Amino acid sequence: MSNFDAAPPNTHAGGRDDALRTKGNDPLNTPQTAPQYADERVDMDAYAQNVPLWKRVYQHSLTQMMLLSIQAFCGPAMADAIAGLGGGGLATPQTSNVATAINYTMLATVCMLGGPIVNKLGTKWALVIGAMSFPIRGSSYYCNSKFGTQWYLIFGGFVTGIGSGCWYVAESGSIMSLAPAGARGKYLALWIVARNLGQLVGGAINLSKNHVKGVSGGVTPETYIAFLIIESLALPFAFLISPLEHVVRSDGTRIMVSEPLSTKQEFKRIKITMTSKLILLSAFWAIWSFFYSGTWSTYLGTYFTVRARALSSLVSPFFCIVGCFGLGFILDIKSLSQRRRAQLGLFTVVILNLGVYIWSIVMQVRFNSSSPGKIDWDESLYPSAFLPYFFVQTTGPLSQSYMYWLLSSFATDAQSNVRNGAAFRCLEAVGQAISYGMNTQIKTSPLIGFCVTFGLMGLAVLPMLKLVNQTPDRIPADVLAEEQDRVQKKVVEGVTPKGV
Repeated sequence: MSNFDAAPPNTHAGGRDDALRTKGNDPLNTPQTAPQYADERVDMDAYAQNVPLWKRVYQHSLTQMMLLSIQAFCGPAMADAIAGLGGGGLATPQTSNVATAINYTMLATVCMLGGPIVNKLGTKWALVIGAMSFPIRGSSYYCNSKFGTQWYLIFGGFVTGIGSGCWYVAESGSIMSLAPAGARGKYLALWIVARNLGQLVGGAINLSKNHVKGVSGGVTPETYIAFLIIESLALPFAFLISPLEHVVRSDGTRIMVSEPLSTKQEFKRIKITMTSKLILLSAFWAIWSFFYSGTWSTYLGTYFTVRARALSSLVSPFFCIVGCFGLGFILDIKSLSQRRRAQLGLFTVVILNLGVYIWSIVMQVRFNSSSPGKIDWDESLYPSAFLPYFFVQTTGPLSQSYMYWLLSSFATDAQSNVRNGAAFRCLEAVGQAISYGMNTQIKTSPLIGFCVTFGLMGLAVLPMLKLVNQTPDRIPADVLAEEQDRVQKKVVEGVTPKGV
């Protein structure tokens, strides 16, 4: 059992052979130069004396995480709330699925190039660009609902895909870098909860404007105005983001930031990152982790009334909040090694998703044999038909939160988190684009989508199990920082005159 818990010899924390990186001309295998800022501990007493309180609060890792979470509340959460209406709340979901497929295609393209872009622009300005694009989504749905303008809905999907790509890459690198080593699960849970709190507010807006029984078609245009206002609030919070090298974590450490690379070197790292074992082994998981959204959104739009869909966007986030913090506590258990926590988290996520998928397939087979029409919340069929959608809104985010925690377990510095996050988000977007694109062609039954999602999870488990079993017992960035700290102490001791 002790061998099972120990860090495997082919990871940075358990050895020095960098087995999770590609070989050959991989510049990541060359000796690492000293980072510009290491994870050294800050002298908190001196820091408190020399730095004003407002600046200490501003530079605190939790403050920065909250600023990111507020943006997630205003942007991605509102997009989720619109999707939670089923087909974007439109009378038929096909147009929304086309726009969403285009959105995720552009998002995948930008994420593919996102590492170099964000590392050159800086986290703050990448977030600003993304926040500027958020209101376009709400306005495009408003124009389509009010005036029937379909071209703007599709164009909005194109533009927001580019902006959101920049934002997601910057966000993923930040959320994996900000958290102290012992609180990464809880920090990621805070981020996921913020996204679902946004959907909760969006759901309240939906229900307040679409609660009348017997209404068919799409939601009222005024619903999208409320979304548009909230989406616009992300921009000022993006301007408040501090550069990662200035952040002080709650445990008194700084974020490890390496010397910047040239643009040419950054683009070379794209191939290195995408072909690393870390990304290759997690590729199917990335594609699967968001694949459910297109199929279950189509399921909701196909079988539920407008007010039932509005209610779903209100109640769905509740269990997700509990589930994500529950997973966060599991991933932060101090009595277990990081590798054992990774294994426990994987089994938890897979078992919960397996149960939801089986339930969803059973319900869809039933609907194929006898169509239920449009189900309202006061019908006896509503609980059994709605609960699979309700639970997938928890099991889906759990798979995403878990994967970002796992990626950060292999991090060597903040830039590697940005590159790994960009690669993973690219693959996620590919999965979403395929899912929504597939559902534009499925006009009768989401069963195919359910089965494909189930199959993707099956393909993802074995490579992920191999990756999880190679998880280092400690974050490599922390190991590097301690090594550098020891070297610096030796240097200081060597130049200090004896007897002083």
